[in-house]
Amino acid sequence: MQNKFNSLTNDYLIGIRFNNYKDWFHAHKDMYKLNVHEPMVELANEVYERMHQMDNNFVQTPKISRANRDIRFSKNKNPYKESKWFFLRADGKPDLTYPKPTYFFEISSDWWRYGLFYAPKPSNMAAYRVKLEAETARFKRITDKLVKDSFFEIGGESYKREFKNQLPAKLNSWYQRKSIELTHYEDYLNTDFYTDKLPDIVFEGFKELYEMYKFLNEITVE
Repeated sequence: MQNKFNSLTNDYLIGIRFNNYKDWFHAHKDMYKLNVHEPMVELANEVYERMHQMDNNFVQTPKISRANRDIRFSKNKNPYKESKWFFLRADGKPDLTYPKPTYFFEISSDWWRYGLFYAPKPSNMAAYRVKLEAETARFKRITDKLVKDSFFEIGGESYKREFKNQLPAKLNSWYQRKSIELTHYEDYLNTDFYTDKLPDIVFEGFKELYEMYKFLNEITVE
């Protein structure tokens, strides 16, 4: 795939950051469409196809963010998003919770990033803890590699209350999770963003996270 992100991609993202109002957006709508939205759609579809070829059980489909923000329940009344992303997530009703692990790729005016996050309901995190205890050796292999490689930042919220468990000490922080985030950041000084290497970079990163994705994807959701 020919990567269509270019310097105008970043120009738009910088522009909307400092000119977040309707007149500016509509004056630059074609710039957004050609240099931000359409390249993101093509990248998302390319990465999805490669993931599906790698494992035909991978049937999550790309979800592309819109330009407009939902400001109904937000104190921030800026009408437009200042970043652009795609998710690879299962079809279903949009929700504030993500009951299945979700791959993402996102760009802003300062950085671009990609990775995996898991932020389901508390009942699903309870099922996660049960699975972690039942498959401790498998989960330890997955997380040991992530920690050793240190390519993805490990984050996410944790519960304040401490759950009792019999796990190895190094897995205790994973057991306390309310959500899981695995993220790799880059900045635009890394010119690979503008090259045809970008789909390879994102796909290879997603592959690195696939064992974690599979582990989390096996959890039964309500």
